[in-house]
Amino acid sequence: MPMMEQGIYTDTGDKPSEFESCYYLNFQITSALYSLACIDNYKSARLDIFESESQYLHYYTDHLLYSIGQISSRFAESKNDQQNERVRLNRSNFQFSSKDYPILSNKKYRNTIEHIDEYNQYVIERFHGVGGFNFIDVSVDPQMMYHVLQNKQSHIYTLDLIDRKIYIQRKEKELILNVDELKTELTRLRNSVNSFYNAIKNSPFQGGYCNAD
Repeated sequence: MPMMEQGIYTDTGDKPSEFESCYYLNFQITSALYSLACIDNYKSARLDIFESESQYLHYYTDHLLYSIGQISSRFAESKNDQQNERVRLNRSNFQFSSKDYPILSNKKYRNTIEHIDEYNQYVIERFHGVGGFNFIDVSVDPQMMYHVLQNKQSHIYTLDLIDRKIYIQRKEKELILNVDELKTELTRLRNSVNSFYNAIKNSPFQGGYCNAD
């Protein structure tokens, strides 16, 4: 965490888990929302170093899925008892449940890009597809669009900018991520994180609290 960030411990005998969780959750939520904004505004965006719209959309879709995974890992139980205690506290502090946050509870979205080579190989061998990323928008020829949607198994993930969904192929299973529902979850969780942070930032915990106003 940047040491000049407001509300960061510089030295403490205790573990400032709440501040660490607030900072990194807020960072990943902001990253995900920024990726969504870049995807939404791709037609007016400067491509800069990107070679094509497809590469630009691929980049921000990958970062979106990565951020979702980083958020979900803060609330997902594991075999580590110490980690599970932090998960329990995070769920309580930020009022998080799989019922209220079904998308952000699912680590499989990030696994898509973490194991992309494995899934690509499966698609190439099983379906003679090309794997990787694909997208469709209103500029795509209707016949081509139909072909893409009917053969989603030829790519690992397809960004549908018309229906605002991401179709993810995990071998024989398909995940469908609704972009608008994701944005609602992200916004709600950010409000919860900020509310909790505001409640604790001036608490007199032991240690060297750095308030960088």
